[in-house]
Amino acid sequence: MDRSQLSATQSSRFGTRITPLTSRTDLPPRWLETPIEDFIAAHNFDKPIEGGTEPRLLIVSCIEYRFSPSVPHSFAYVMRTAGGRLSHESGSEFALSYILAKGVRHIAMIGHNDCGMTKVPQFKPNLVNALVEQGWEETKARTFIEENAERFAMDDEIDSLEREYKRMRELFKHVEIAPLFVSLASSRLHIPNWFLRYMVEQKD
Repeated sequence: MDRSQLSATQSSRFGTRITPLTSRTDLPPRWLETPIEDFIAAHNFDKPIEGGTEPRLLIVSCIEYRFSPSVPHSFAYVMRTAGGRLSHESGSEFALSYILAKGVRHIAMIGHNDCGMTKVPQFKPNLVNALVEQGWEETKARTFIEENAERFAMDDEIDSLEREYKRMRELFKHVEIAPLFVSLASSRLHIPNWFLRYMVEQKD
């Protein structure tokens, strides 16, 4: 696929559902002067992050190979899972408790367009074949994929990010969580419009 076709902002599916972050004034006030601002500035404003000796941020993102967080050594913990969700990863809360115990109080949750987890149903035969090639018995491989496909599959990347954000807010009430959506064409970060509505509701 041509990289220009991976633009979330020009997509009919995503373009009207995300808001670009083109300057510091576009950021929610509660993100200013935090590691979240530093992370966004590195991606969107070409402002390098100053290095340090202690992690300040947790980045949760997809295993997607076309996106790589722009962070220096020691700035952040990074957890990458299929679809960028921790809800289907056994033991993820334990890992988060460790990160919180190390003093991190800011989390960037990153979704992206063209996620492979939206294509799981049609990709099942490939997944089965991949396991068979590694020595799995075909029936066992097929059963495993069928049992796990629904848990990992998603219908919509932005809706999935919203569900995961709400789940994380319920579990971890005293950290700042920033839901962000990256366009694979540019690696620029955006705010999902549902989060802008959420902030307005919180004020009311």
